[in-house]
Amino acid sequence: MKAIVNAKGPNGPTLELRDVPDPTPGPFDLLVGVKAVGLNRAELSRPIPKPEDPAANVAGMEMAGEVLAVGASVQGFKPGDRVMSMTTKAYAEKALADSRIAMQVPASLSYVEAAAVPVFFSTGHDALVSNGELRAGEAVLIAGVAAGVGVAMMQIAKALGAQTVVGTSRDASKLARLKALGLDLGVQSGVDDLVAACMDATGSRGVDVIVDNVGAGMLAQLMAAAAVKARIVSVGRLGGKTDQIDLDLVALKRMKLIGVTFRTRSLDEKIEISRRVTADLGGHFESGRIKPLVDRTFAFDQALSAQETMRSNAHLGKIVLTL
Repeated sequence: MKAIVNAKGPNGPTLELRDVPDPTPGPFDLLVGVKAVGLNRAELSRPIPKPEDPAANVAGMEMAGEVLAVGASVQGFKPGDRVMSMTTKAYAEKALADSRIAMQVPASLSYVEAAAVPVFFSTGHDALVSNGELRAGEAVLIAGVAAGVGVAMMQIAKALGAQTVVGTSRDASKLARLKALGLDLGVQSGVDDLVAACMDATGSRGVDVIVDNVGAGMLAQLMAAAAVKARIVSVGRLGGKTDQIDLDLVALKRMKLIGVTFRTRSLDEKIEISRRVTADLGGHFESGRIKPLVDRTFAFDQALSAQETMRSNAHLGKIVLTL
C-alpha cells in the first residue's frame, strides 16, 4: 500500500511517499481503508524511529475510513462500518485502529469532518469535563482558542451548557470568525485586558474552568481571572514550559491546577476517554449541534505542503488529507 513516511532529507526530516506492507490486525484491531486523515501539530517533529524500515516511520495520529476487516476479539464493529479513531501510522491507504478506542462516524458527518474529531475532541472533552469538571451554567476561558483544539473546546463547552465562553488569541480576525460560530467573548492577547474582560463577563465572580493551550506567560493572568474553586487545566505549551505561580493566590481561591497529556495514558485510560466522548458528545454530533471545523483539505500526496501550512498557523480549525 501507499503511505507517507517520516524520512531524512537534505535539510532535515521530511515526508516521502513510499510503498509499505499492509498492516496486520491483532485480536482487538480494525483494519480500516483510510478515507481522510487529520493533521496534528505533534506530527511536525517527524520522528524516525527506524530509518532502515519505512513501515515503522509512517506518520499520523488520527483518521476516518471504512472497516475492511476485524480482529477475532472485536465487538461492536463489522466490515463496512464507518469509523474514526486516534491511532498511529494514519498517513496510509490502510491503518489499524483499536476497536475499544474507535468510534462510529455519525451519519451527519462526512469522512473529512470525522477525521477532525478523534484527537481534538478527545483532548477537549478530557480537559474540560474529565479534569475541568465543567458543569452547565459555568463560565469557561480557553487560552489559545484559535488553535484547532481550542475551537473544539469552544464547541464542547457551548454544547454542554457553559453559560459564557471566553477565548484568547493574538489574531483578531480569527476571534471574529469564532464569535460568529458561538464564542461569547473574544480577547485579543497583547491588546485587551484579559482579567478585566473576564470579570466584566462574569459579574466580577471570575471564570470557573480555564483551559490553557498557550503555556508560559499566561498563568498569572489566568489565575487572576479565575473564580474561587476554579479549575485550570494545562494542555499546550507552545509559548514555553516554565512559568511562575503565586501559591498564596492558589490557596486564597482554592483553585486546582491540573496537567494533562496523552503521552502517559494507559490503554485503559484511552479507552475510557473514548467512551466518555461518545457518551457525552455523540448525540451532539448526530444532531449537528457540534460540527467539526475543517479549514482546508489537501490530497494525500500533498502531505508535506499540508504540514507546512499547519506550521504557518494560517489556518483555523483542522487541516485534513483526503484519499
